[in-house]
Amino acid sequence: MPVQRPVPTPRRRGRPAKISREKVIEAVLLLLEDAAPDEVSMADVAAQLNVPVMSLYNHYPNTSELLQSVADHTFGLFRMPALRSGAPWQDELLAWLRALARHCQRYPVALRMISIEGRATPAYQRIVTPLLHVLESLQLDEQRAALLLAWVTSQAMGLIYIEDFAEPARRLAPPGLSAEQADASWLAGVGAALPDIRREAVLELGFRSIIAVLEEEAGK
Repeated sequence: MPVQRPVPTPRRRGRPAKISREKVIEAVLLLLEDAAPDEVSMADVAAQLNVPVMSLYNHYPNTSELLQSVADHTFGLFRMPALRSGAPWQDELLAWLRALARHCQRYPVALRMISIEGRATPAYQRIVTPLLHVLESLQLDEQRAALLLAWVTSQAMGLIYIEDFAEPARRLAPPGLSAEQADASWLAGVGAALPDIRREAVLELGFRSIIAVLEEEAGK
């Protein structure tokens, strides 16, 4: 006589898995690898986490607050290197620019979190504090300082952003260059050297150019 096996009792549906703010931020960071902040919705985040969308509202009242939290997390990881006491402002500014470049290379999503809904995020504004200290030390009037604040941040972030694409493009570029009224041998040498130009060298040249402009402004 065959042995009858007990029929398993159907399991009751358990409570939905709890999610933490950290898990939500991780999900948004994954989405931001392929999307701009204004393209991310609460529904997208919920789908990424495989949870009901309403569960997100236990942590964040809306998408804007969620993205601000992600910006806080991203820029909160920024570290400014320690400088010796009394270091010249040029050293402080160069250290800040280099640290900013390293941070954006390590966390590329930071470049997308500078502004949300058309406004600079408070988290990003906090990391420009060293630049504000430099501009204040130069004793510039408020109008000039505001212009240079906008210019330096635009130049630095733009250069960092562009070099993420430009360095790989240089490596893949054909070796030949062409230009009218230019020596063919010289052009061939430039074209051969171009793939070896690294991001760090371009950024360093750009950063030192920024410092040179501020030195000129300070001397006026």
